[in-house]
Amino acid sequence: MRSFVARRGFVARVLRRSLRRTLTPLAALVGALALAGAETPTESDFQRVALPAPAGQTNHGAAIAELASGALLACWYSGAHEEGRDVRILCSRGTADGARWSPPWTAVAPRDRAEDAAAPAKSLGNVTLTATPDGRIWMIHGLIQSRVRPVVGETCTGWACGRIDARVSSDEGRSWSPGRRLVDLEGALPRAELKPAGGGYLLPFYLEGPQQSLIASVTLAGDAPRLGRLWRLEGAKLIQPALAPRPGGGFRAYFRDQAKRGVFTAAFDPAAGGFSGLARTNLPNPGAAVDAFSDEAGRTVVIYNPSSKGRDSLALARSEDGTYFAPGCALSSPADHGAAYPSVIRGRDGAWRVVYSTGDKSGVSFVRFTSGWLEKCFAK
Repeated sequence: MRSFVARRGFVARVLRRSLRRTLTPLAALVGALALAGAETPTESDFQRVALPAPAGQTNHGAAIAELASGALLACWYSGAHEEGRDVRILCSRGTADGARWSPPWTAVAPRDRAEDAAAPAKSLGNVTLTATPDGRIWMIHGLIQSRVRPVVGETCTGWACGRIDARVSSDEGRSWSPGRRLVDLEGALPRAELKPAGGGYLLPFYLEGPQQSLIASVTLAGDAPRLGRLWRLEGAKLIQPALAPRPGGGFRAYFRDQAKRGVFTAAFDPAAGGFSGLARTNLPNPGAAVDAFSDEAGRTVVIYNPSSKGRDSLALARSEDGTYFAPGCALSSPADHGAAYPSVIRGRDGAWRVVYSTGDKSGVSFVRFTSGWLEKCFAK
């Protein structure tokens, strides 16, 4: 009996040693995999970062683009006050996720003069950025055209003397070509991003004097952009059009309403002759710019100020038909102390990136969010 027990104990010890030899490397492998997984960074569904805009200045009219390298570029106008002679256009380079941004540099200096302009700019304004398939970045921006008269002096003091210039960068925004006059209509100013269409681009802009919106076809090739056909919206006090693609083709335009009645919309289709079906949405508008994009399902999402009285915050709203919107969640933070003028793009990773003005035009903030966060934003 004792011999049997001894033999059984011996066998058990051999089995335990064999099991330990088998499990030890397996446990080490599992541990290593777990550690590797813990060290792999995961992207957040939502993040917000303040850009390094100069303190004590007006910083406004920002735009954002994704560069060929995957980095981000944000540019905006900055000066002691809006419409001032010291205003310049600054740019900052960000990481792909927007978590870190470089100190800004001057992309367009005060008193810049386009090659074919009659005089230097009195001031600089809203910026748009467009990344083209050849790896270049186009900057299309507003300005106040200076007009000095003998004895009287400067006669252009506001945006009613606006014009639109364009310039291009081949080194991801580090340097820019001299400006060229793109739209020489009195009071012309851009706001929202250009949209690809028909082998070229569509430029939404407006005329400050008559308070009227227009769309222009633009070719961005070579060193000089070319302006093509113009389409005008019939109706005053609706400015700063922003375009969102429609599932069936064409676009839907959304407008800032100077009368503060609400966000207006119209279908826009160059092939069908331009604007049609102007209507007021159920969204309020305090006389401030909006922007728009399409989600994964082709529904229209508008970034807007959810008030008719002020620019305290920015929020999202979504629509199946482009006219009636269901409210979503806030985009800005109470710490922004006011938010306005959103500009949105979608990156190659599928996430959206937005820049907007904060603190009554004193700062610029960046937000990145994924489609997952967007769905949670509208979850009932």
